[in-house]
Amino acid sequence: AGMRFINSLVPVYYLNGDAVVTGEDCYQLAPAINTQNGSVWYADQVDLNQPLDLQFTLNLGTDDSGGADGICFVLQTVGTNALGESGGGLGFLGTDFQPAFAVEFDTWQNSNYGDPAGDHIAMVSNGSVDHNAATAIAGPVQADAFDANIEDGEDHEGRVTWDPDAQIVRVYFDCELRLEGFVDLVDDIFFGQNQVYFGFTASTGGADNVQTVCLSANILGSAEQSYICPGAEVQLNVPSPDGTATWSPAD
Repeated sequence: AGMRFINSLVPVYYLNGDAVVTGEDCYQLAPAINTQNGSVWYADQVDLNQPLDLQFTLNLGTDDSGGADGICFVLQTVGTNALGESGGGLGFLGTDFQPAFAVEFDTWQNSNYGDPAGDHIAMVSNGSVDHNAATAIAGPVQADAFDANIEDGEDHEGRVTWDPDAQIVRVYFDCELRLEGFVDLVDDIFFGQNQVYFGFTASTGGADNVQTVCLSANILGSAEQSYICPGAEVQLNVPSPDGTATWSPAD
């Protein structure tokens, strides 16, 4: 595992396998080479007794018909050296992810896992991406509401939210709500453990694509600049001694 500082104000990310830093806040999890596999983990654990709203940018490569395999957003308690297997498991496959929860952004149809033909999103758990297994939670659904292909070389905005009261995980892709999963993450997935690591995995197999994720410097708080979708919300953490703040424009 390697340790990378985003900047002096932000905690560390740990990289494993074939993952490399490609720029400020951006990580190539797998290159366009067969049988690659990488992961990146935020160093500090998050509390699943509290709401989460994590936003990130995905780029799943440029090869549609011959590209694979995709990226997973993952919650896990194994640690910052967790690394899965290459191929159709999107880097989430294997015993390193028991227990774990994942949202897969899958760009290859593995019929043995029950994948649909188009690029898709699903919620899975415990080191398995089989949609027909008991470990499957929700989906699969088409990733992009308007296009079956997300291997278009474009940056796509991902967002995962967790509501601990209602026990709902919601997944957004390019500002569109694509999937809801009803799951008790703390008790049913993590055996009562509420402190978990979050991060991303990706892999290639007999087909490949560059798999990249960019994580905002303020992924758990706020920075000088924040980009949000129309009608969306962003949490602002203001270190003001008197508890007041101003902003402009007022709208």
